Amino acid sequence: MIARVHSAILTMAGRAALAAAMFLALMAAPALPATFTPERGISMNLWVTWPDSARWNDPAVVETFPEWRAHVSQGDLDRLRQAGFDTLRLPVEPGFLMHDESPLRLATILGGLDRAIGMAVGAGLGVIVDMHPIPRGDESGIAGTGQLLREDALFDRYASLLARLAARLERWPADTVALEVMNEPTLDCYDRREQARWADRLERLHRAARAANDAITLIVSGACWGSADGLAAMDPDRLADDNTLWSFHSYEPFIVTHQGATWGGDIVAHLRDIPWPPTELGPADVAALLAANEARITDALDGRRARRAIGFLRDNARRLNELDDPAEAILQPFQTAAAWADRHDIARERIFLGEFGMIGREWGTDLDVPAQYRLNYMRAMIGQAEAHGFGWSVWSYGGAFGLVQGYDGRPLAEPLYDRLIWTLTD
Repeated sequence: MIARVHSAILTMAGRAALAAAMFLALMAAPALPATFTPERGISMNLWVTWPDSARWNDPAVVETFPEWRAHVSQGDLDRLRQAGFDTLRLPVEPGFLMHDESPLRLATILGGLDRAIGMAVGAGLGVIVDMHPIPRGDESGIAGTGQLLREDALFDRYASLLARLAARLERWPADTVALEVMNEPTLDCYDRREQARWADRLERLHRAARAANDAITLIVSGACWGSADGLAAMDPDRLADDNTLWSFHSYEPFIVTHQGATWGGDIVAHLRDIPWPPTELGPADVAALLAANEARITDALDGRRARRAIGFLRDNARRLNELDDPAEAILQPFQTAAAWADRHDIARERIFLGEFGMIGREWGTDLDVPAQYRLNYMRAMIGQAEAHGFGWSVWSYGGAFGLVQGYDGRPLAEPLYDRLIWTLTD
């Protein structure tokens, strides 16, 4: 009744003036923040046992997806929340979902995903559903990152899958669950054509997800494997969506974070005992460490491969030991991301350090990185993220970079997750 009375007494001119005033007020209002704002997160395992793709239709694999649920209890997630984490990043490999078109199979997989989200939400954690393709050779016959970005028909299927997932996530409150549209796109952010290709692909993915779910927060990153340089090459106006977070990953310096990673190539596969910070060792210890690593490289490699790996070791060791402050070795990606955000008037809380971490062990090797080196590094990265106003998510719960578990869901003798956050705010 009151509304009808007000409507009757407003003249046409008055209504027009009121509409104009409301329009101007909206135009002048600051952009609304993203609905979902992660602060301190941890990524779960992409896989725990990495089942061969020949088993990807087996009920034992399909019905237990994501498989970390077999090794993680509700109490384990409760303990993450108690340790200070507020977000669980939940990687999902698209190649697994796209492996078979069976509606029943996909429905079973998505049901498992719902249960995993429910566990996290039950622990008081927000969830980022992270679409996490990985690079795979063409001979694998699986939709890896390169194939998804290169093959138009495959990309169309991926965009449709992303839209279906976005629509399904409508069942969760928008401030509880977010969707990351693609992890670490491998296109080259320094090549104009490849950067333009990623900009086009990203716009399509964003549009597909947003059309399916107009409330969910979407998380996007740049090319060059989701690096800060990839972020800096992006034009945010192409998406024009305030309910979006902008992510970058950083594992600098690579010689430290990926020492001993056999999949990281010859330059790091045979390295051991490199500390963080570099100042942990005196000159004599540094010389002995270099000699031991060069001997290990020479035993494993020969010719040009050995020379390249030794050159990488010497160059990086020299740069690290010449630093006045170890923070200089990790600072650049944060400065790049912050400068980009400020240039485009994007609030710092909408910038997300989506991955960082330091390896602890490697499958089939003797690698055993001291826990204190790992804690030192991760605390330094967290300190930079929080000083710049960025949320963050550490990699990962288990596996080579695990903070809670190692391989096959086995608990670490010295878990680190509960020593990471409280020491910063103690």
